[in-house]
Order: sequence, then structure tokens, then C-alpha cells
Amino acid sequence: MSFSALPLDPPRDLQTGSEAVRPAERGTWWNRLGQDTLYLLVGFPVALASFVVLVTGAALSVGLLVTFFIGLPLAVVTLIVAGAFATVERARLRLRGDTVPTPIYRPILGRGWRGLLAPFADRQRWLDFAHGLVVFPVAVVTWSLAVIWWAGALGGLTYPLWGWAIPRGDEEDNTTLAELMGFDGFAADAVLNFIIGVLFAVTLYAVIRGSAAVQAALGRQLLAGNYTRALQQRVATLEESRSAAVQAEAQTLRRLERDLHDGPQQRLVRLTMDLSAAQRRLETDPEAAKPLVTEALLQTQEALAELRALSRGIAPPILVDRGLPAAVDALASRSMMPVSVDAELPLGARPPAAAENAIYFVVAEALTNVAKHSGAARAHVWIRLTNGVLQAQVSDNGRGGAHPAKGHGLSGLIDRLSAVDGRLTVESPAGGPTVLLAEVPCVSS
Repeated sequence: MSFSALPLDPPRDLQTGSEAVRPAERGTWWNRLGQDTLYLLVGFPVALASFVVLVTGAALSVGLLVTFFIGLPLAVVTLIVAGAFATVERARLRLRGDTVPTPIYRPILGRGWRGLLAPFADRQRWLDFAHGLVVFPVAVVTWSLAVIWWAGALGGLTYPLWGWAIPRGDEEDNTTLAELMGFDGFAADAVLNFIIGVLFAVTLYAVIRGSAAVQAALGRQLLAGNYTRALQQRVATLEESRSAAVQAEAQTLRRLERDLHDGPQQRLVRLTMDLSAAQRRLETDPEAAKPLVTEALLQTQEALAELRALSRGIAPPILVDRGLPAAVDALASRSMMPVSVDAELPLGARPPAAAENAIYFVVAEALTNVAKHSGAARAHVWIRLTNGVLQAQVSDNGRGGAHPAKGHGLSGLIDRLSAVDGRLTVESPAGGPTVLLAEVPCVSS
């Protein structure tokens, strides 16, 4: 793919190639009624399937447990299938608009009997199995209520339009509700059924929402995962982020120390020597001291330029004063190769300083790597703030082969992004092009 074919829009997901499923937005009461009705109607066949499959699997597992080599693996398969039904239910809950975190299952470690028995020690798998059994009677009741209330509301409200077409047959064997109450004629029957339809319609929203809430509460209670384990995962993630931040800071300090030693410090040492020599010659040979003073002035200017370059790597003033788009434009203008920039942020929005700094240094390092190693003729930088995520994409038309593994130039960028809960994704097949995507969660201010 040539550079001209590189997308201006961000990739949907460079790891999966698809957009993540987001919970349905809560809309009007009519939308909520429709979502809950669909949730209840679909829930019954799903619950029926899970109940039949899990009961059959459990019965066969217990019955064949005497053989051990058949019953035990079948029990494991039953637990795994229960997890699959639980995944379907979590997806249905998210589509309804509920927030249901994905639980953390115990990894299956080891081979042989140890690996085979691992699912039995996972509490969440047993909760998935319990949900597959318990949800069926609940779904029977909620599905029945949904069908009855919708049928009563629609049938009663429209009865005056079609009730007359119902064959009556022998009047002694077909007594309407109106006739039982002492009213004769189709008009009385139509009015009474219409009133019943109004009662069903008035209570429809409450019944549907309540039924869906009960069934959804059961799913959230059993399928939301172990809260303690979720906290443990969060603590582990924060520890990794802290470790990455410390490592990134240490690498930055070492690089700064090296750059100071190899650049401005050497120039200042030479400047001191030139000034000392000029001072000695001023008394005996002023003309010979002039070249030394001129050289010292040049060393001062070069040292000042290097110090300014280093200061841009620490805290670039343009990033603080004018924001990320202007700072990235400045990076592109100083690049040794043509770089086009497409950076747009919502009007009046300014990402947090930590997110801006992380994205700025990622773009700066990426452009440096492109100029040094990619053999590209040009590069493109794309920056957006969407749904609370600051994204930066750097693409080039070089030879490819970039890799974010440890020991490569991009590993430091991963550590820097990890410190702010960000992530780095790289696509760089042999022959190119290379597409680097950095994402940092933030809240625009």
C-alpha cells in the first residue's frame, strides 16, 4: 500500500480489526420499552437452550462419572459451555444498557489432570452454571408477563376494529365477558375490551421494565464476576503502570545525562579552555587572542542551541502555551523529512497535561525513528480526541519492520504510555507501510 492510500481516519482496532461493543445508550421511554421487550422475548429461548444443555451435560457427567475418563471431561465441557451462555447473557445485558464487567477466569495451568481439574476450582464458572439453570424459571415468568401484557394491550385497544369478525356460533356456548356482566350487544363488548386494553397499556411500561429489571438483576448478580478479583486486577495494573513510569523516567534521566555529557558539557569544557588561553594572550599578544574569543563565542552559541534542544525534550514551552496541535506542527517543521499533520481537537477542549506530554513524546520519538531507520520519503501524523480518548497515529511509507518488543526503540514508548494507562499498537509488515497508534484515556477539560 502506498503512502497516498494511508487512511486519514483512525483504524477501528489494530488488534482485532473491529470496533468494541459499547452498551446501548439510554434513550426515550419508548426505546427503553422496546429494548426491554426484546430482552425478555429473546431471553426465553436462550434460557431454554442453556437449561436443556446444562441439565443434560450435568446429568450425563454424573451418570458417567463412574467411568471417570468420560464423565470428568464431560463435566469440564459442561462448565465451559455454561461460560459461553454466560457470555451471551452479558452481551445481552450490555445491549440493554447495563454495565456488566467481564469476570476474570482462572487460567488453566499445567497439563494432564491438573489442567483438567482447574475449571472446577474457578468460582465464576460455577456461578455461570448456576445462572444457566436458575434463569430458566425466571425467564418463563418474565416472558409470559411480556406476552400477556402486550397481547392484552394491543388486543384490547384494537378489539373494536376486529371483534365483530369473530364467529359467534351457538350463543349458549359463547358467552362474552360483557354478557356475563349483564350487558348485551357488540358495542358493550367492544367498550369493555377497550377498557381492559387501556388498563394493560397503562401498566405495560411498569410490568415490562420491572420484569426486565428482575431478570437483569439476576444476571448482574451471578455474571458480573468477583469484585475482589477485579480489584486485584486493578491493583496489578496500577503496579505495572507505576513500574513502567519509573522505568521510563529512569531511561529519560539516563538519556538526558548522556546528552548533557556528550554535548553541552564538552562544549563548556572547551569554552573554558579557550577563554583561559585568550586571557593569557591578551597581555602579550591581543591579536592572537581574537580568534580564541571568536571560537569561544561560537562554542557558547552552539552550547545554547543544544541546551534549548534538550529543554524541548523535557518540557517544550510551545506544548504548555499553545497545546498539542501547535507542538506537533513544530515537530513536523523541524523534521528532516516531509511530515504532514492532521491534528484537530474539539473547540475549547484541552486534554490533561499528562496525556498531552505522553502523546507529544510518542510523536517526537516516532518521527525520529522514521527519519533514522524507516527509509521513508514522508510521514503523516493524525491526532484526535474522541470519546475521552486522545489518539495519535504516525504512519510512513518506509520499509517497515518496526517492532515494539523489548530491546527495540519503541519499547520505551510503551513504558511511557503505560504510565498514563495508555497503549501502543504497531503495524509494520516487511516492505511497509508502518502505522503506529498511541491511545491515552483522558477527560477533556
